[in-house]
Amino acid sequence: MKKYIILISAFVTIMITNQQLNAQIKVNSDGQIKILGDRETDDPNKDLSMQVFGKYGTYLTNGKIAVGDYGRVENSGANVFIGELGTNWDSDRLELHGKKGIYLTYEQGYNYGDIIGKWDIDQPDRFQFEVDVYAKGIKLNSDEKFKTNIKPLGKKLDVLKQLKGVSYKLKQEKIKLSPEEIEELSGKEQEDLALINSSTTDDRTRLGFLAQDVEALFPELVEEDKDGYKYVDYVGLIPVLVESVKEQQEQIDELLKLAEKKGLLNQEN
Repeated sequence: MKKYIILISAFVTIMITNQQLNAQIKVNSDGQIKILGDRETDDPNKDLSMQVFGKYGTYLTNGKIAVGDYGRVENSGANVFIGELGTNWDSDRLELHGKKGIYLTYEQGYNYGDIIGKWDIDQPDRFQFEVDVYAKGIKLNSDEKFKTNIKPLGKKLDVLKQLKGVSYKLKQEKIKLSPEEIEELSGKEQEDLALINSSTTDDRTRLGFLAQDVEALFPELVEEDKDGYKYVDYVGLIPVLVESVKEQQEQIDELLKLAEKKGLLNQEN
């Protein structure tokens, strides 16, 4: 009798659990998966394979999917997730969250050479790209309201004349495998390997400065990251160039005045 009671209890538990799951997760006849809700007005054209609703309000907003461990928000949890921005309002804004970093990668993922762009908590004041960035325009924060301890730059022409411009090419990192290792790859893997190696070829000649040269003359324009690589604030060179041009023009004006005084210039009638 005791065994029957245990079996009946287990059966009831399974039925209750299934009812709870069915209330939370629904697979429609067309294969769509709906989690935490299912409204006919959502996705009327059936574009989605899966839809994750949130638990807040009429609009079932702020659905989120965690990847890996999550933790409690009040205990600095919310580790890695993707979802709708906010906690209890219908923002219609995508949130991509990594508590200690956000990495955009390709191919093998976490290897440094496979990173397209990243933000890391080790250097929280920057988002770093490992590719060229193209944009219609870039505007930088330069309002006086955000600045303090403002001082004139002064004359920099003599220092600027010491800076050496160079032409260069970027080093290219490719995946190198032995013929034996390549033979062990499938045809698709070999095609992918060839594509990756061909896409890393950038033989363009570029113009610029060496960070070490700039640092020796304008240390304020060079930063070093935690891996020891140096970066140049090229935009910061613009005020140096402007002040140097003004200084050079002052020298030219003084020479013209001196030449005119000595009658070395043709006088117009």
